[in-house]
Amino acid sequence: MTLQRPMFPPRREVETIEPFALQDVFVVSLVRVERIGSVRRLVFAVPENGDPDMPMRVVTARLVLPAEALAEIAAQLMDAPADTGAATVARFCSTVN
Repeated sequence: MTLQRPMFPPRREVETIEPFALQDVFVVSLVRVERIGSVRRLVFAVPENGDPDMPMRVVTARLVLPAEALAEIAAQLMDAPADTGAATVARFCSTVN
């Protein structure tokens, strides 16, 4: 008896739709990465322009995603047009897993 590999249909490109408008959120820095089981929460912020003697940041966005998705995001960022942030992305991704 010979085992045969099952025949799966070829993979199709996944279509992406945006059924409703999402608000854009501006961020300047990644404040922290929180590990919550198999997901990660990335917390982003912008500088607060208040008292110059007491600099602060204001959290503007929190992104929760599976830890595995970080590698895919890093790969897409590394393939993006060259900029000064590529080395920073590589360092960030090596510390998150």
